[in-house]
Amino acid sequence: MTQLSSAVGSTPLHEQVRSLLMREIDAGTYAEGERLPSEPELCERFGVSRITVRRAVADLEALGVVHRQQGRGTFVAPRREVVGTMTVGGFADKVVGDGLKSRRIMKAEVVKAQEKHARRLEIAVGEPVFHLVRVFALDDIPLSIDDSRYSLTRYPGLDGHIDHGTSTYQVLRDVYGVEFSEMYREIDVGFTNAQTAEWLDRPERDPLIVIRKRALDQDGAVVHTSRVKVVPSRVTLNMVARASD
Repeated sequence: MTQLSSAVGSTPLHEQVRSLLMREIDAGTYAEGERLPSEPELCERFGVSRITVRRAVADLEALGVVHRQQGRGTFVAPRREVVGTMTVGGFADKVVGDGLKSRRIMKAEVVKAQEKHARRLEIAVGEPVFHLVRVFALDDIPLSIDDSRYSLTRYPGLDGHIDHGTSTYQVLRDVYGVEFSEMYREIDVGFTNAQTAEWLDRPERDPLIVIRKRALDQDGAVVHTSRVKVVPSRVTLNMVARASD
């Protein structure tokens, strides 16, 4: 039996199972197209419940590492053909790859802040918010959707400065004098719905990596909140850590 840590404060069991299986797949223990051990076998190996194993395998499937076949089992997915690399670090998530980068606005609207978004932007309910949704692509292949919100009380007229070729960060720096100070990120997995599947040219219920972001300026005010949905079969994520000044 593979011993997992169940101490208080340790990594959740399903994440430990997921990480161990992913390392074994990367190391070639399970080859491309090979069937993983069955749920009962994994439960016995790791000493965990079926619910824990199912969550771990579902995470691997969402990341495109394995795929399940009804009545046959779970198999290691073919190695994906990566189109680009997204570097997640600093303030802007940069996509690198061979090809022409583009951004396309899918939605640009001024709305009143609802309670959830007002709380995250640290503004009053009902204040004007610029809601901007864009698709980022490389050689016309969609890689990600960026769904962002900005307070128009803090940045009046921002919506008038944005078009398909505009960098919002450049506008915020040049026009509003914003100096970025901190960026908070949460990374999760999700799936396409009818709308995002159409924008990303993917099937519905296709797995996505979801990055929730919250940027602060030098005074601690919230510059924007964002939810970035990345197609994991087309993009490799690089995580970057930088030493503090």
